[in-house]
Amino acid sequence: MTERKRGTPGSGVGAAAHLALPASQPTPVEGCAACGALAIQRKAAAEQGDLSAVTDANVRLRNHRSHSGSLP
Repeated sequence: MTERKRGTPGSGVGAAAHLALPASQPTPVEGCAACGALAIQRKAAAEQGDLSAVTDANVRLRNHRSHSGSLP
């Protein structure tokens, strides 16, 4: 039986993870109240140095798709 070394790529244990950040921050849709509120939250979090809250706001902006109900 062939013995696999622990921690080698492809062994499932200690295999390297390749993660990347999104290319840029999502742009809020003009006239959408929900997008505007998220953009304000993101800006405040960035000013406070709370990168976790900035990321949360970015995720919510990317996932926010229903602009029709919040446009004037």
